[in-house]
Amino acid sequence: MRKFRFFSIIFLLMLTVSFAQTETKQTLSLNECIHIALKNNTNIVAAQSYAEMSKAGLISAKGNFLPRVDFYSSWSRRSEEWNTIRFDELVSSKESYSYQFELQQPVFTGFGNYATYKQRQADYRQKRYNFEWTKQTVVVDVKLKYFNVLKNKQLLNVAEEALRASQKELDRLQEMEKIGAASRSEVFQQKVRVGEYRLSLVNARNAYVNAKIELNHTMGINVTKEIELMPQKMDTLVAQPELPITDAISMALKNRLDLKAYACQLRGAHANVTAQKSGYFPMVSVFGRYNWWDVQFPQEKKDIDEFDSYSFGVSLSFNLFNGFKTKSAVQSARAQVIAEEANLEQAKRQVIWDVKKAFLELNRVMENLQVTEENVAAAEEDYRLASERYRIGAGTLIEQLTAHASLTSAKVERIKAIYDYKYAVTLLDLVTGKLTWE
Repeated sequence: MRKFRFFSIIFLLMLTVSFAQTETKQTLSLNECIHIALKNNTNIVAAQSYAEMSKAGLISAKGNFLPRVDFYSSWSRRSEEWNTIRFDELVSSKESYSYQFELQQPVFTGFGNYATYKQRQADYRQKRYNFEWTKQTVVVDVKLKYFNVLKNKQLLNVAEEALRASQKELDRLQEMEKIGAASRSEVFQQKVRVGEYRLSLVNARNAYVNAKIELNHTMGINVTKEIELMPQKMDTLVAQPELPITDAISMALKNRLDLKAYACQLRGAHANVTAQKSGYFPMVSVFGRYNWWDVQFPQEKKDIDEFDSYSFGVSLSFNLFNGFKTKSAVQSARAQVIAEEANLEQAKRQVIWDVKKAFLELNRVMENLQVTEENVAAAEEDYRLASERYRIGAGTLIEQLTAHASLTSAKVERIKAIYDYKYAVTLLDLVTGKLTWE
């Protein structure tokens, strides 16, 4: 019975460990990584909060057009009685009660309410554009980190393959040395090369682990969490660009969200000038009040009817002199317009430069793709010939080792070129404003 319990406990522990390993290791697609980052990234959370705050300001600006209704009520008691007339009788009381309803409706504010609304509207749109732009930059960051993991995974595979091939060659040379078909020097040369490939493998493995840590950090999850990524076919990574550079620049100037945010800032600055100029105009509003006061709390309707009153009218105020505050505010608002115009112009120049730079990078990596593909084909043939020459005794081990190193280097450069191209295409999508994700 005790043995049965012991083995049952061991079995349950093994199941628990297996389940925990299954739970802690995930295989994620690119879109899954993007959605995790969009949910967890703190920059996105902050940008969304700023947009919600700005939306509240817009609602407040809309409220400036609506009437204001206030209600006041009071009860007081004095140390001494006072005398008052109540229903044609003299009444002494230490208490008093009152309430008042008041309504105020602005009619003309020197266009200040309208300008404030336009200013808050521009601010809200700017915050929304900033929010969406932040999401796009996070998506690009996730894509680059995702591709970086895949790239380092393939580089790790190349390093492992190179080490295996080098170790296999060392084993063959050691067997040949035993029968006198290979020299001691050739064995040690191969051992040195195996050691070099081991170091390369250590570096490749470390780079792969760091790439996964960076991706976890970008997604906002625990950096120690083990994840696996869905691989992408190498032949589907390369595609020709769809737009010429002139069309790409036009698209970027039209669609870039950060540029739209700058345009909203400029509109808000213009609205602020109008808002500050409202100080030069009179303020007109209509009002209405309903009052009731008595020395006794009302017991019936006639207690209210006898002592209530109402009033209504039109209020007009005009600022004659406020120490040049309005003039100063208008000058400051106009200076802000000039600054925002400069910022918008600089943003447009930056957009154009971003597109040109992205196209230059894309052209560079496209050329690299062709060159590295040719280099891999040539290095494979060179290694095959060098190995064959060495096998029949017409070549040296140094030639074979050099050819193998060149082949490994060519494969590494090919992988880097493919993912450099993928990086360039992703950044081009961002700078032209056509970045999308599912």
